[in-house]
Amino acid sequence: MFPVIAEILPYHIALEDTRRLQVRSIKKAVADEIDLTEAEIIISAGRPIGAADNFQILKDCAKELGAAVGASRAAVDSGFAPHSMQVGQTGKTVSPRLYIACGISGSVQHFAGMKGSRVIVAINIDPDAPIFSKCNYGIRGDLFEVVPALTEALKKQRDAENNP
Repeated sequence: MFPVIAEILPYHIALEDTRRLQVRSIKKAVADEIDLTEAEIIISAGRPIGAADNFQILKDCAKELGAAVGASRAAVDSGFAPHSMQVGQTGKTVSPRLYIACGISGSVQHFAGMKGSRVIVAINIDPDAPIFSKCNYGIRGDLFEVVPALTEALKKQRDAENNP
C-alpha cells in the first residue's frame, strides 16, 4: 500500500495506514476566527453598521481583544453579516465574560441570546435605546467613532507593554 497524503491546511500529513481512517466530514474554518459560543469576549453590531464591509472595524477591535465578532438579527436580515454570526433568540446563545454591543437596540430577542454575558457594554447613539437599561456600562456615541478609538487605545497599550 502506498502512503496517502492528507491535506490539512497549511499542513500536509503522510498517512501510512489508512485501513482504520474514515473521513466523516470536512469543516471549513476561517483562520483566526473565534467561535461565538466559545468566546470569552464578543463584540457585535446591529443594523447601524450599515454594510458588510463596515464589520472590519469590529474585526480590527476583536483582533486586539482576542474576541469573536457577532451580529444582531437586524444586521443579518439586512445582509451585512451571515447567519453564523447572529446572536439572539433565532441565532446563537452566548455567555462571554464581556459582550460589547455596538449599535444594537437591545430587543428582547437579541437580549435572550446574550443575557448570560457577565459584563455588557453598550455603544449606541440613541440615548433611549433599551440596551442601556440592560447593560453594565453604556457609551452614548457613534460606533464608527468609539470602536476605532477603542482599537487604537488597545494597540497603544499593547505596544507600551511590548516596548517598556
